[in-house]
Amino acid sequence: MRGKKTFGWVVGSLGLLLGAGTAWGNQESTATGSASKSGVETIKSSTLECRDAGVTVAFKTGSAELDTNAGGALDGVATWMKANEDRTMSLEGFADTTGDSSANLVLSAHRAEAVKNYLMERGVDPARVRTVGRGEEIDHLPGNGRAVTFLACQSKTATAQEEIKAPESSPEEAPPATVAPEPEQQPVVVAPVTVIPPPAAPAPKPYWGSGFGFALMAGGNYQDFTNSTMKAATNGAGGWNARMIGGINSIIGFEAAYVGSAAQLQGLGITDNTPYLVANGVEGAARLNIPVRVGAHLIEPYGFAGVGYAHYTVSDYNANAARLSSFASSDDVMTFPVGGGFAYGYKAFIVDARAGWTGTYYQNLLVGGNTSNTLDNWNVGGQVGFRF
Repeated sequence: MRGKKTFGWVVGSLGLLLGAGTAWGNQESTATGSASKSGVETIKSSTLECRDAGVTVAFKTGSAELDTNAGGALDGVATWMKANEDRTMSLEGFADTTGDSSANLVLSAHRAEAVKNYLMERGVDPARVRTVGRGEEIDHLPGNGRAVTFLACQSKTATAQEEIKAPESSPEEAPPATVAPEPEQQPVVVAPVTVIPPPAAPAPKPYWGSGFGFALMAGGNYQDFTNSTMKAATNGAGGWNARMIGGINSIIGFEAAYVGSAAQLQGLGITDNTPYLVANGVEGAARLNIPVRVGAHLIEPYGFAGVGYAHYTVSDYNANAARLSSFASSDDVMTFPVGGGFAYGYKAFIVDARAGWTGTYYQNLLVGGNTSNTLDNWNVGGQVGFRF
């Protein structure tokens, strides 16, 4: 690791020395500005001259982090700047054309700032380093534009003195010789570019709080018949259900459900092999919701009405046929469930309580007599599930 940093220090120092020699050896030039071979602008004034320093730091795609090789080269730059307080440096950051141009402009500025921060950690006065983000101006740069270039500035008087004293400089000093600062000379100020990042995109809503909203739920209930004959023959029933609900986050929604129940038949003189009236069916219903959202909480009163089908079967019918003569062994009926409930959701979790009444049509479970509304029932229950 130390060998890599030493090699990078030497490379950075030689780059600065060669760039500075080329820049400050041409004293006869009096132009106020020109373009160097690397495409970096040359700035000249009566007292200062700025040229490409011959050092370039490259970056990985989408990154503003310096690698170990860059650190070695920048150590040489820091040593060169600390040798003379008149020296200033302008850092220009660039980015390639991958991605959004506005984001690349911000990234290029961050790359220049990363180099400046490194020089500051090595003792360079931040007032002597200026940074600017150029974005996707990559025509003349290596590394597909993912780089920072260096524009070094120094007074002409100091340059002339260094050229005369260069043979006498000590071998330990790799950059150009130190020249005493002249208070009346001012460094070239490269105005930084203020980069305004694009507004951040709003955070997307979580899946359980966005769009139409769906839920899967399962639960149970207690139900009893409203017909007097069925109430006398049974003592109530336990029920179960599984539902898929659409429109949890909407005013209008729907339900699709599998429902079932089992009621014990009693009061018929049966003591052994007690039969049960078992029902299995499906329902579909429309919902009217009032969704109220408070952060991650959902509070939702609702009502429903729909249509369904149920198949009723009497268990152990043959063993109790004599006492079940007024009942058929099975029946298929049409159902019309209506009711309402109250649901509460927190993030993906949801629970509700409901009450309803189910009307039945085309029932033939009771044999003879008035069979209308035989299997009508009321029910109360609850269910739990999750939203998606």
